[in-house]
Amino acid sequence: MKSIILKTILGIFVFFFIAGCENQPSKTENTDNPAKQHEIALNDSLQTALLERGGKIAKLAGKSLQKSLQNAIKEGGLEYAISFCNVEAIPITDSVAQSESVQIRRLATKYRNPLNIPDVTEKELLQSYAAELEKGQELNPVIRSNADGNPVYYNPILTAALCLNCHGEVGKTVPSELADTIQNLYPQDKATGFNEGQLRGMWAITFTEMKVH
Repeated sequence: MKSIILKTILGIFVFFFIAGCENQPSKTENTDNPAKQHEIALNDSLQTALLERGGKIAKLAGKSLQKSLQNAIKEGGLEYAISFCNVEAIPITDSVAQSESVQIRRLATKYRNPLNIPDVTEKELLQSYAAELEKGQELNPVIRSNADGNPVYYNPILTAALCLNCHGEVGKTVPSELADTIQNLYPQDKATGFNEGQLRGMWAITFTEMKVH
């Protein structure tokens, strides 16, 4: 199976940099039209197909955000990029979600935006990933079904060195001026104090066009 984890340091940094910048999760819902939903068995073959598709969507969303963020950083630096993605991350991610007929979220227990809080089941999955990482095990994406019966692709993300510019320790890797900007935009921010290699969060891509059993 092709690798479906974003491998470039910049790509991972961009993901985290923007993950806390959203004002709401991106989604395209099909639940208002039951005829568009197909209930099928979540067997090995389907899981493999969804893992591949989820990985491609995550890459597509990451690349779209990365390009926009790179342009923002070039234009006005990190502080400007924080303000930029606070406004523009939703339309960018929505565009990918709508074109793929999915819901895209980025979840974290130490969130920047309260809308990125995982539910109980997702929090348990994050805790499981953290335990595996502590044991030195490889972290892999998985498919789970949600309360509505939709399959969801989850992909853990680790904190890369460049992520520490806005998610590391304030006063050290996070410049105080940037920390002030973050605090002003996100008064409930919890997404600092990370070290390189720690579990930062995970992608959650819900395939709303189908239901599984």
